[in-house]
Amino acid sequence: MNQPKIVVGINGSIASQAALRWAAAEGALRGARVEAVYAWEWTSGLHAYYAPLSKRTSREDERRAAMDVAERAVRELGGGDVAPVVVEGPPAQVLLRATDDAELLVLGTREAEGEPYPVINPVVSACLLRAHCPVVVVLPGMTHGRPLEGAFAGSRA
Repeated sequence: MNQPKIVVGINGSIASQAALRWAAAEGALRGARVEAVYAWEWTSGLHAYYAPLSKRTSREDERRAAMDVAERAVRELGGGDVAPVVVEGPPAQVLLRATDDAELLVLGTREAEGEPYPVINPVVSACLLRAHCPVVVVLPGMTHGRPLEGAFAGSRA
């Protein structure tokens, strides 16, 4: 029997920390493994040709830094059956690929300043429209033990 999988997008933000906590609690409830997916893109190609070499980082340095962020987030917030997964690529594409065999995708977002609704950034929007599984979007401060008010969910038909 295959263990169900929950994917949670992480990036170090407060919103993604809330999403990771929520996904870890949901994973424990479902007996699912949780993959905390950190997508990163190599920035070295973006430096001006005249930029000092000492300021440039290698692809491996950046991958290692991304893995450090993901491992620290899982260690501090995930617990249980949560594993960090670091993938190079645009965040929306990486997360959408990760949902191919997932039961649930969990993302974090923040509330719009002075507005009664959350910010739907391009990554969240793409995932809501194209994920291969239901999507839960968590706001900072939301806890798992209460009903899904304060979060919203979408599912591709």
